[in-house]
Amino acid sequence: MPVGMAETISAQAVSSPTELTGVDHGSSARWLFIGGAPPPCLPESVAASRGSPCAGIILVARVEPAELAAALERAPDPAVPIADFGGNRGMRRDFAGDTLDAVSFAEVEGKFAAIWRRLADLPFSAAQEDRVEMTMLRLAYSRNTAIEASLDCECTSLVTYRLLGPVTGVRSRLEALAELDLLRRRHFTRTHACRRCSSARLHVYEACPACGGGDLLEERIVHHYRCGWQEPESKFAAGQALICPKCRRELRHFGVDYDKPGNIFLCRTCGAANAEPDVHFICLDCATATPAADAKSTDWYHYDLTEDGLMSLRDGCLPRLEIGPLLDGRKRVFSRREFELLVTEGTRITERYQRPFTVARLTVANAASLHREHGPAYMRLAVRHAIDTILEMVRETDFIAADGAASVLIGFPETPAEEVGLITERVAKKIGDTISTPIELSAEIVKGQDVADVLTKD
Repeated sequence: MPVGMAETISAQAVSSPTELTGVDHGSSARWLFIGGAPPPCLPESVAASRGSPCAGIILVARVEPAELAAALERAPDPAVPIADFGGNRGMRRDFAGDTLDAVSFAEVEGKFAAIWRRLADLPFSAAQEDRVEMTMLRLAYSRNTAIEASLDCECTSLVTYRLLGPVTGVRSRLEALAELDLLRRRHFTRTHACRRCSSARLHVYEACPACGGGDLLEERIVHHYRCGWQEPESKFAAGQALICPKCRRELRHFGVDYDKPGNIFLCRTCGAANAEPDVHFICLDCATATPAADAKSTDWYHYDLTEDGLMSLRDGCLPRLEIGPLLDGRKRVFSRREFELLVTEGTRITERYQRPFTVARLTVANAASLHREHGPAYMRLAVRHAIDTILEMVRETDFIAADGAASVLIGFPETPAEEVGLITERVAKKIGDTISTPIELSAEIVKGQDVADVLTKD
């Protein structure tokens, strides 16, 4: 059962706002006003400065998304409720009104009471690197709702999450949280993207398979029983009669002289006839035509907060990237101690029988940039896919162990270093071909007596 639905918040008025969140809500609360000053009906003392605790944010007029994003970045709690009186469509907001006055302000306070309670239940705590993802989870919890997807024709991706507002890489972040079991998916829709600009704002049309044109005419096929001739009906038409273009006999009775077994599409541009047209998309942003087979599809979901997601909120952190747990239970995977014993035996055989033995350390070289650009949850998902690829490509005789947060060690018995270099190149290429995330894999390859050094290297 979604955590967001597991608890019903009482709608009673907030009798002691300060006790709820540590911030004074209600008539003496401090609010962050963006786009203008507080109206005359409110004392100037209610205005909070940016970066200081506040009960919520009020958008007095139209503001730039970057301005609100900057204010939330500095806010002690980025999940504070937002009231919009400036018609800021597409922004994250919990209340929308036309005029900010005493009456509407009281309505805002009543609307935000339940949100304040839930924010107070779990005070915000998150490392800077986890802030965006933790805010997503916190918004779902504090609003007691799912993170619902909706269609928005003004957005090039065609899908937005109104609860979250504009967030860089929103889908990849949500998907990463779902892969960590912090959110649970419910399918919403599938979109297709322009092959040139990646916009999902596409118009679909039927196209000629021969020339790609869209000027098609659909006609019934006429089949003359006696001579077996088949052609579009227009080829048989002779005024009000039907005359077979092959044998020149008149077709008088349907079901006796002829039938109409199906339809055919004629292209007025190139003259080609086809039983079924292709499906093409025309981009409403750049006017590029994209065959359906070439249009990348994307599945979009609604997301419900899970018990694990609630636990992360309570802990104030996301699960960290650790390769060890990703390897647990896999074939040919050993503990670090077992790996060292196997390496010791491998080097002993090398010294005694002059047989090749090589060890490679594979490291996600751009782990820091992935973490910075996509967030820790998405990086963990990408590394997991990379680990799956590596395990698929190693041989039955090879053995593996985790080596820190973003590296694995692989032992290659009976394998020269040169051959291991080719293997690691193939692994890196396979990862690049199969995983959309730009994972950069570095390889350190050692052999002989140098193997002991790689095991002691930090």
